[in-house]
Amino acid sequence: MYCSFYLRKGVAYVPTTAKTEAGYWLAIEPVDVAPVANPEALQRLLLKAIARGNPVVKTPSRQNFPPPVMQRYCGMKSFSAFERTAALWAISVRDDSYVIYPWRRSTQYRGAWEENYEHRTVLPLTTPLEDVARQAAERAFNEKNA
Repeated sequence: MYCSFYLRKGVAYVPTTAKTEAGYWLAIEPVDVAPVANPEALQRLLLKAIARGNPVVKTPSRQNFPPPVMQRYCGMKSFSAFERTAALWAISVRDDSYVIYPWRRSTQYRGAWEENYEHRTVLPLTTPLEDVARQAAERAFNEKNA
């Protein structure tokens, strides 16, 4: 299971995340975009995206790689400008645990996104999804308002 989401100026952007046949994650339609005034509103969006699951899709070739699905929803001139001003978070399953973590811009790889391991939260796989989504929403809101 993998779910990522952006927060920017009180709006959450939560795409469906597919797994390609090659094994990497790709944001696809549908994308939920909604104002979120509190963690509870974000939690509901996260649960909706998690319920959609992670469909498996064909791996796009380099020649027909789709533009970022989020570009259509960001409402800005460029997707890179959106990413510079948004916070990116993810929830994934690893080693029989749920892991909640923010992403950050890499200094080593010319601004590419990388997991921020120092700020991750690890929960047992027995944790109900409602609690996982709640903790992710609360963490993202606390970071945003810190």
